[in-house]
Amino acid sequence: MIRVGPAGWSYKDWEGMVYPLHPPKGFHPATYLAQFFDTIETNSSFCRPPAASSVRGWVQRVSANPRFKSTTKRFRGFTHERNPTRDDESAVKQGLDVLAGADRLGALLLQFPWSCKFIYGEQGVRGQP
Repeated sequence: MIRVGPAGWSYKDWEGMVYPLHPPKGFHPATYLAQFFDTIETNSSFCRPPAASSVRGWVQRVSANPRFKSTTKRFRGFTHERNPTRDDESAVKQGLDVLAGADRLGALLLQFPWSCKFIYGEQGVRGQP
């Protein structure tokens, strides 16, 4: 199955363009977008591992769409800083476990820094053709 959705949901400049200019009480962008898309990329998980309580909130907000699966960007400690701790690993796993337990875990997105072109670039892996 191919899923198409936006990269994130928390953008001020989407107000009045993507989202209603005057949203109703209780409006949440993820709930709104889940009416139109079967996935949304979670960007905040790149900056820090999401708390399990936050992930439970995300799951609840998309509950009206039974086809919805979350695309979760991997924490930058694994890809950019390359120094994740056991606590980071545990925190990421706890958040992913919530998604998996709710059958909402879709793709894991690994965003690598520009410097990775020297490792996985045109010459193949580590310069091997």
